[in-house]
Amino acid sequence: MRYFATLLLACLLIACSSPLVGVPENGKRWYFMHNCYACHGKNANNGKAPKIAGLHMNYSNFNRRLRNAKSAIMPEYPDNKISDQDVADILSWLKSLE
Repeated sequence: MRYFATLLLACLLIACSSPLVGVPENGKRWYFMHNCYACHGKNANNGKAPKIAGLHMNYSNFNRRLRNAKSAIMPEYPDNKISDQDVADILSWLKSLE
């Protein structure tokens, strides 16, 4: 029984530590739904805010920047407003715009 519990715990830890896989089509929807286009532009490269189309940033950095923008202009998006999966989807869509 102890072996089974250890194996189950190991599987859960591996599953929880796996990076989220983003879905670009969903990311585009979330990008517009959360009004990112208002500043970054409809193509994420033609707004008054920095170009983010083709973004070369890993999920952890993108998530951290989105959650804690440290900017007077960029709003922060806590996980109760945009889920971690939605963040992965948005990043996946932005990367697909290269």
